[in-house]
Amino acid sequence: MLKVLIADDDPAKNILLKRLLLRWGFDIVTAFDGDHAWKILQEDNAPPIAILDWMMPGMDGLDICRCLREREKGSDRYTYVILLTVQGEMIDIVAGLDAGADDCIVKPFNKEEMRARLAARQRIIELHMALRVANKRLLILSRLDPLTGALSRNAILDDLDLAMYRATREKKPLSISLVDLDDLKEWNKRYGRSIGDQILQASVHRINASLRRTDYFGRYGGDEFLVILLGIGIDRGMTVCHRIQKAISQEEMVVNGFSVRITASQSLAVWDGKAGVDDLMASVERTLMEAKSNGPNRVEAVS
Repeated sequence: MLKVLIADDDPAKNILLKRLLLRWGFDIVTAFDGDHAWKILQEDNAPPIAILDWMMPGMDGLDICRCLREREKGSDRYTYVILLTVQGEMIDIVAGLDAGADDCIVKPFNKEEMRARLAARQRIIELHMALRVANKRLLILSRLDPLTGALSRNAILDDLDLAMYRATREKKPLSISLVDLDDLKEWNKRYGRSIGDQILQASVHRINASLRRTDYFGRYGGDEFLVILLGIGIDRGMTVCHRIQKAISQEEMVVNGFSVRITASQSLAVWDGKAGVDDLMASVERTLMEAKSNGPNRVEAVS
């Protein structure tokens, strides 16, 4: 049921309106003064519809409207406000709308008019809620690599920037590792790209199983993956890299009836607290190239 706040300092009118809305299928929250109403509207699960009396002790309806619209600036949250007033002059209705009310109803109101207006608001709010859910899903999907389900390149680099900030603020070490699957291009040439895609997916599963829930992991590009280890220095970083190395290569992967043994080359860098994202990534990329040139299935740290 959609939740509605009723704020009216007249107990009889408050109760009457509550009974009507309960009969119409709404979930009701009541307040008998403006300060209490404003407190309710600031809560995380605040009602998406508010019916406010213009004149109340504490904050009046106009004050609440203005504060509410200021609070909602820049957010995807919106409260539909119906302002109840005994002042039926056009200038008063305009003042209510200017303060942020979506609708002004003159008391005493017609029950059917109130029901129709609430029904219209309900349809709009349900569409708005569905849009919020869809936008959140799109945001999540936009951060994921569609093939592997790991974070995308842009997302993992954004998280590296955030990890640098946290490492500075919390005075923690920060390590990153670049993981490159050895000879994946050869597997693609020999058996087709679909086999290579399945190797990528299986490798992502194994790498994920080697990491903590607090670690960041994403596809940097092609067959390369970036691991961000907040709170971990060189020694523990090498331990994590060897754990990833073992997880990928220890057992053969069976894809489309083929048994393949995959290895990975890795580089590890500990952030010095000064380098930017581009410089840090450049150093770990150079070290990865050195590791691969020295043979597969190696882990080397940035000197």
